[in-house]
Amino acid sequence: MRLHCWRPHSFPHVITLCHADPHGVVDQRSRDIPGLRYKYMRYPQLFKVQTGLQRDNYSVLHRHWTSGLCDSKLIVKKEVPNKLATMAKLDLATVWRDIKTYRRAYLLTVVASFGGMLFGWDTGLIGGVLTMDAFQESFGLDSKSGDFANLQGNIVSVLQAGCFFGALASFYVSDTFGRKWALIIADIIFIIGSIIQTLCALGTKSLAQLYVGRVIGGFGVGLISAVVPTYISENAPKQIRGRCVGCMQLFNVTGICLSFFVNYGINLDITSRYNSAKWRVPFALQMLPGVILLVGMLFMNESPRWLIEKNRITEAAKALAHVRGKPAEDPEVVQELDDILADFNGHEKMPMVAQLKSACSNKKMLYRSSFAVILMFFQQWTGTNSINYYAPQIFKQIGLTGPSAGLFATGVYGIVKIVVTAIGLMAFTEQLGRKWSLLIGSAGQAFAMFYIGVNQAVHPPTGELDGNAIFAIICVYLFVVFYSFGWGPIPFVLSSECAPNHVRSLVMAAALMTQWLFNFVIAKITPLMLADITYGTFLLFGSCCIVMGIYAIFFVPETKGVPLESIHLLFEGSIIAGCVKDTFPSTSRAKKIRDTHYADEVEDIDGGAPKKNRSVEHVETA
Repeated sequence: MRLHCWRPHSFPHVITLCHADPHGVVDQRSRDIPGLRYKYMRYPQLFKVQTGLQRDNYSVLHRHWTSGLCDSKLIVKKEVPNKLATMAKLDLATVWRDIKTYRRAYLLTVVASFGGMLFGWDTGLIGGVLTMDAFQESFGLDSKSGDFANLQGNIVSVLQAGCFFGALASFYVSDTFGRKWALIIADIIFIIGSIIQTLCALGTKSLAQLYVGRVIGGFGVGLISAVVPTYISENAPKQIRGRCVGCMQLFNVTGICLSFFVNYGINLDITSRYNSAKWRVPFALQMLPGVILLVGMLFMNESPRWLIEKNRITEAAKALAHVRGKPAEDPEVVQELDDILADFNGHEKMPMVAQLKSACSNKKMLYRSSFAVILMFFQQWTGTNSINYYAPQIFKQIGLTGPSAGLFATGVYGIVKIVVTAIGLMAFTEQLGRKWSLLIGSAGQAFAMFYIGVNQAVHPPTGELDGNAIFAIICVYLFVVFYSFGWGPIPFVLSSECAPNHVRSLVMAAALMTQWLFNFVIAKITPLMLADITYGTFLLFGSCCIVMGIYAIFFVPETKGVPLESIHLLFEGSIIAGCVKDTFPSTSRAKKIRDTHYADEVEDIDGGAPKKNRSVEHVETA
């Protein structure tokens, strides 16, 4: 059995303590032994470390180190946690303790994530609005016309055009005004666009006003979508960073679901095709999360990393201390601030041309900078937005007839999305990890899409809700289950994590431009594909999901728990070899980086600043 001797200044984040004394050190917990510090005692119950301490309590065991209880060495037996056991232990008490410990970070996350709800609301409402007879009457549209599918694509996709340019502008706006004020500016632009969409078609049947409103609103949404992941990741503690960034996706799907049921309720309540309130109310209600975001952001702090980039160190220390809920002179806050300063050393206030050169300066930087773009490209080709935009039409094509039935099924689809996304953020993103979330998601999505496509090819819809149609509808829900904890939130998490600090705003702008560009493409071509190649649409998306799974194995690193300033270590050496290692928990590089980082950060026995590069002696025993 391999045992490790740890000097008093060097301890792993989770350990089981043993001693020559048969009673063991841990059994002496009734004695006051201050000073021997564990930086991260995360789940002591999993390791039989009965210290009686709360999670992340830094006042632990020592004084008897020199008084005879512990001689010169402490025998430490390392135990590796079982992932399934860890997940099984994730009870409500643990979640609630998490929320209390990081309450300020979670509050900031919730407020900023309302930006995700803005796009989600439009995504969910527009497909249902297009099927409403009152909307078609207001604009003089004929659903039986040969041009109707093309008009549908135009109305939906014009918002993505605005989003593309909003994401493009995010680099300049967020770097110039800061992440906080970039979100406020973008939100105001979105609200203006929503007002125009709500009040259009007064005295005219022209679509021009609607197009203008959607482009303006889209510009605000695109700007928000690029800034929110950056803002959250730069503020959130590394222990909950993945969960926090993923909350944007949770609010996105919540907006989708709410708008689905708004459409359903309005369609039941207002039956007249001449009452334009039937489609104006959904457009007006999307301003509600915008107002909440606007008011909430006024009370949030700026990103400490942006402040450091602008050489506003004192303000950065205050912002970091505020979101951590600790005083600015706290050793942990000071250490984190020092790490950020060291990472930005030589990169402060870099102009756009310099950032572009830095992003492409070598092979490693080029891959880190393009990684987010590739992830967002793949996310769009899962086919999720085809279902989001055109769910009523897809359910009708599968065999669910009647406008209200289609809208209700779409609403249930939204509920499934919310529930699974929430569960995924609590139990998968930080426990299962980013990489395996993508792998499992790819496999499940591919199965669902292939079944829907093959079922339509072998059993063309007859208009009756038979067994084949029912299982195809179930597969639509199955698709969203796997998407909601995999390729839904994880690309946003990885994009914001893996982008280098000094070019993060540039990388996120490029990533979200890619997302909106292909969101536009998908929105434009989906009604045409459903009309022309029918079941081939689903086979295409299923094939893309298989390609994504292969990419996740060979090119996606595991970043769970790795500090932003240490992410670069995952891109050293061979990308493929390293990412394949990350597929298996026992060889994951993220675990090794976490262990090293936690040991290096341990404070000395006098409570001074953390010491770096501590050594560990390995001792073999029988």
